[in-house]
Amino acid sequence: MRIAEVASRSGFPAATLRYYEQRDLLPPPRRSPAGYRAYDEAVLARLAFIARAKALGCSLGEIAALMPEWDGGRCAPVQAGLRQLAVAKLGHAETRVADLTAFATDLRRILATLGSHTPDGPCDPACGCVGESSSLPAPIACTLDAGRLPDRIQEWRRLLAHVDGRVDIAGGVRLHLDATTPMDRLAVLARAEQACCGFFAFAITVDDRGVALEVRAPTEALSLVDSLLGPTT
Repeated sequence: MRIAEVASRSGFPAATLRYYEQRDLLPPPRRSPAGYRAYDEAVLARLAFIARAKALGCSLGEIAALMPEWDGGRCAPVQAGLRQLAVAKLGHAETRVADLTAFATDLRRILATLGSHTPDGPCDPACGCVGESSSLPAPIACTLDAGRLPDRIQEWRRLLAHVDGRVDIAGGVRLHLDATTPMDRLAVLARAEQACCGFFAFAITVDDRGVALEVRAPTEALSLVDSLLGPTT
């Protein structure tokens, strides 16, 4: 195949194919007697893999690092490498979602104060134009979309399977965690929950009692702790 046909069948422009050669994503093709690039059918499968990896958010450098596995002709190493990258990308994406959700929560708090007090003169600490929004009490309300609630509850249920002990504490509950608890996933989930339910306070503690998750909330929100983690006394 000439480069124009590969471009047509793969969806990658000819200029991109030449660039991929420079980045070691594509091996140098054979040349026809006239000097034109000549590709075989195998290049289309290779480009389909590159397209898949790009769709997962992989950089060209990350994809190039997988190419030796691809050239080995066995799926298992390729799949393992791609899975490892996908897991890392998922963690980054979930962290970004949590950060954006927290930012949206801060914006809502700021908007709630703007206009509630307008001094007759320069701005002051109570007008909402200056000062930290964190000084405002978090409303007892959840901003998570209703459609996402079942998945969020399921995520908590999976993590709660690692709880091997429970102690009620002032304003909440302390959950003792077993040694197999995925702490990185727990941290991301707790951060996401606090972002949409700002009245929750989460703390992962490590002391002579072991590793635990402490969850606290105002008295009027303890029923929500119950619904999320089970009943408190």
